[in-house]
Amino acid sequence: MKSVKPHDLERQTRLDPAVRFTLLTGPDEATMEAVAHHLIGLAGKDAERLDLSGSQLSQDPSLLAAEAASMSLFSPSRVIKVELSGSGDDSLAAVEALLAADTAINPVIATGASVTAKSKLVKLVEGAGNAVAAICYQPDRRALVGIAMGAAQEQGLRLGNAEAQLLVDLVSGDQALMRREIEKIALYLDAAADRQRQVTAADIAALGAATHEEDVSECINVALGGKVRELPDMLSTAAAVGVAEIRIIRALGIRAMQLARLRAEVDAGAHPATVVAAKSSGVFWKERDAVTAQLHIWDSVRVARLMTRLLDCERALKASGTAGAVLFRKLMTDIAHQAARAR
Repeated sequence: MKSVKPHDLERQTRLDPAVRFTLLTGPDEATMEAVAHHLIGLAGKDAERLDLSGSQLSQDPSLLAAEAASMSLFSPSRVIKVELSGSGDDSLAAVEALLAADTAINPVIATGASVTAKSKLVKLVEGAGNAVAAICYQPDRRALVGIAMGAAQEQGLRLGNAEAQLLVDLVSGDQALMRREIEKIALYLDAAADRQRQVTAADIAALGAATHEEDVSECINVALGGKVRELPDMLSTAAAVGVAEIRIIRALGIRAMQLARLRAEVDAGAHPATVVAAKSSGVFWKERDAVTAQLHIWDSVRVARLMTRLLDCERALKASGTAGAVLFRKLMTDIAHQAARAR
């Protein structure tokens, strides 16, 4: 099957039995996780969910096909969620086995923010008749406002354009956080399909969005912008409000992928500001100045090295018995110093 748009998957009202494997990737992790959540929900509220990692599949390439063919003992249906790491190519053999298997009754939804369109896994999925891939990019502001209004309507809320824009700005364009805020507002106003409630700016302000995403975004911009003196306080603040180190590393990885893609256009002769301002850039409007400055600092070679170090740090943070936290702070400091030297 060919690649589809994430919106096409979000509009599905049931899982396609002909699709064994759905691959979600791209620079917008929020959209990716929102689509995955929707697809998993289509399996039914009583469905059993099995979570697998890319490392498990690389160690046992037959595992995915076996689990996809196994019936649940306790639920009427079953769905498998796979979190891919790196390029995703270490899971290639497992996905090949799944797509070639005689039987597969359980759908597999795989997410991997670092999987690029050039990976062998994406090419395998796009060439298969029983799999589908969707690359998730950051929607523009107009699309986000529409998404907010649609999500609110599902919760029994009437959200005007001005209030939708306020909510989009409050969460810095993060769809996952935006949907959580809408759910909070629905509970706050006691809204439901049969109890429609109008949302006001005061309602949004009364609840307020979590600051985690803002803290993550600020950490990224401080490090990649070479603001060495601001970094210690920024990391301390992020830790104080509960932002996980691995969340920052993954967000940095997504930004690094975005910089790599945009940098290719700059290397071809385009001006950084023009590249970032384009609708196809996937850069949220609040981040445009920061990303433009980072494009001046980070060339293709530096970005490639950065992505390698981020992947190594994520592995260290996931592994037990390692100095992951120490490596994290060292990496963040190294990134900031390198950016400062290149400014």
